[in-house]
Amino acid sequence: MKTLICLTLLVAISSLEAADSWPQFRGPNAGGVADDELPPVHFGPETNLYWKIDVPPGVSSPVVSKEFIFLTAFQEGQLLTIAYSAATGRALWRRTAPAKEIERCHQFSSPAAPTPCTDGERIYVYFGSFGVLAYDFAGNEVWQRPFERLPIEYGTASSPILAGGKLILQRDGNSANAQLIALDPASGKTVWEIARPLTGACYATPMVWQHDGIEELMVQSKGRIAAYGLDGSGPHWWVRGWGFTAVTTPVAGDGVLVVGGSGSGDPTEPPDPLLNWEKLLKEYDADQDGSLAIEEVPNSLVWHIRKEIPKEVPGNSFALRVLLGNFMDRNKDKKVTKEEWDAMVAFTSDKFNADRLVAVRPGGNEDSTESHVLWETTRGLSEMPSALYYRGRVHLIRDGGLWTVIDAKSGNRLVDRKRLGIAGQAVASPIAANGYIYIVSESGTFAVLRAGESVDIAAINQLEESVRCTPAIANHTLYVRSTGHLWAFGEPAKP
Repeated sequence: MKTLICLTLLVAISSLEAADSWPQFRGPNAGGVADDELPPVHFGPETNLYWKIDVPPGVSSPVVSKEFIFLTAFQEGQLLTIAYSAATGRALWRRTAPAKEIERCHQFSSPAAPTPCTDGERIYVYFGSFGVLAYDFAGNEVWQRPFERLPIEYGTASSPILAGGKLILQRDGNSANAQLIALDPASGKTVWEIARPLTGACYATPMVWQHDGIEELMVQSKGRIAAYGLDGSGPHWWVRGWGFTAVTTPVAGDGVLVVGGSGSGDPTEPPDPLLNWEKLLKEYDADQDGSLAIEEVPNSLVWHIRKEIPKEVPGNSFALRVLLGNFMDRNKDKKVTKEEWDAMVAFTSDKFNADRLVAVRPGGNEDSTESHVLWETTRGLSEMPSALYYRGRVHLIRDGGLWTVIDAKSGNRLVDRKRLGIAGQAVASPIAANGYIYIVSESGTFAVLRAGESVDIAAINQLEESVRCTPAIANHTLYVRSTGHLWAFGEPAKP
């Protein structure tokens, strides 16, 4: 057994020589693609496992550079940055952020949600509870830059990126001090700053769209996607939409930018039978005044939001009383009239507030909503996972393991909400390498697909542990962060 373990480690170490890095959330430019890598198709607790180690809680994704893996975590009230050996999984060092107060976040998330990024020389970590810290690969702090904690309802989640020689943060929130800011990676000093007052909470990560010999910093937020210059200029153009908080990160390829977001649902689907005004009046309007008093609605009446997953999942149910009182009762008289109900229906029916995915062509100027959208759709969209742009197609995974593939240029659907056999909540984003697409449900079930115009499942792999973090691919290895562990999967070297 000892000989086998040593041999496995030697194989893992030798694979590093062919490595390129996975330097940020979803790898190079947040695209989720590492096509020169050869991760395994079949893997699991007993299959193609290099190593498995315990890691503290957190929902940031692993990043990989050289022989290092970096994670952030939150344990016993402390915000941690941890470095591991990519070859063996051995913990190399850990550092604690000097946060005085930890921000509140949704129970499904963590104060350690943003994924770090690296330039191969330093690792940069961002915590909403503190700000930014930079360490060298030996674990020495190079600089720190505290920031004001922004009032973000469910906690900070947008990840830092490196672009144009700058460290860029999208610090949106319900604050007059919200900002898009670029820092000098060597010192942490401000290079440029763009005020974004009261932009609303945002959990998306920026990306750079390269086309026609130029680079545009794409920033999705509540209400629109906007293009900025890496020199701090702009916004130069924007496309409107998405009246709810932005969660997913844009993707691009072949001269097309694809931007999506979930909202009030798919307007082409039949309405939820619970949200029927006439039926609610008939059952609960006790005084028959033609309106719904909040107290007339039973506490037990709950709206099950995402039908593909249990309503007990955090954030997946909403007491109807709360919905009526917080979102429909405009004058706060503790009752909802037909007029107020109709106003909410009109809001949720507006295409800019519904689920919506758009493809945008380059060359926009100021408001380009009507002029530069190639196609758009509302069906089968992801809520938390970002789209995958791979080999000319846009790929989407949503709760219940529903898989959609769209031709990026035409918008034609090649696969429309087909079940992959990985039921459960979709949280991690799909990634791709070597012609294969890797998708994982929150339950820890992976589907590995051959990329194409139909559903072609190469493997279903069970990790048997919850996965909420997008995996990383580097060193011809698949690195997966689950609830309590970090795993490295790779195939043995061929003789």
